[in-house]
Amino acid sequence: MSESLELFAVMMAIMVPVSLIVFITEYFKYKRSTSAQFGDLKKQLNENSTDALEQEIAALKERIVVLESIVTDRGYELNTHISKLWYPVSKAAAMPMVRD
Repeated sequence: MSESLELFAVMMAIMVPVSLIVFITEYFKYKRSTSAQFGDLKKQLNENSTDALEQEIAALKERIVVLESIVTDRGYELNTHISKLWYPVSKAAAMPMVRD
């Protein structure tokens, strides 16, 4: 019985360190591959968000051009003057009638 225990102890003394070495090397291989995948995904996310922001900026620039053309248009100035002329009339019409 003691010979079998000694044999078991020798086998364990050899197998435990070997198993630990294999486990640790496999863990670091896995960690390296997942870090590389994470880096690639992060890079893709940054590129996609940059593209979306550039598209939004382009759309906003187009809107600014349209708004500038509206504001600088002579018809807009005329419409503003007409609105100013109508304001006192509409204010007087909105006043309630006073009864004596």
